Amino acid sequence: MGKTTRLTFLFVLIGLVALSGCASRKTSKKVDTLQAQMGAVTDELVRLDQSLQDTRAAISAEEAYQRKLQSAIVESESRLGALQEEETVITNIYRTPSGFELPAVNIQKALKKAGYYQGALDGKIGPATRDALKAFQRDNGLTADGVCGRQTWSKLKVYLDSIK
Repeated sequence: MGKTTRLTFLFVLIGLVALSGCASRKTSKKVDTLQAQMGAVTDELVRLDQSLQDTRAAISAEEAYQRKLQSAIVESESRLGALQEEETVITNIYRTPSGFELPAVNIQKALKKAGYYQGALDGKIGPATRDALKAFQRDNGLTADGVCGRQTWSKLKVYLDSIK
């Protein structure tokens, strides 16, 4: 090997050492930067995981609350149905001013059987039922006031009994 070749080789070697030192400093900075970024990404993943767990817990609590509300709705609907049935029974009870009570539909059935009432058996004492009562009372020697009191009912119930 000649002197020039050795010198060239030496310069190349020094250059490589110098470059490798610079490269390693740049690489070291890049590694530090990547490590910092990885730390930030890891922190974000932990935060997102906690957020996901919190969201799942909240959804579970909301589902339990929804089931509780649904149960309350079913219970309320059941009570409402019972109250509506009770209301139907109460509203379809005929009461005279003296306190005499009987199912309004029974008055309508008896009047229909006796031939005085042509309307629907709806349990509501309306104008047609009162007119039928007045006609029945007139024909049976009673005061034709359209009120089904004890005397009117004692004569009218015979027709209801004949239905059964």
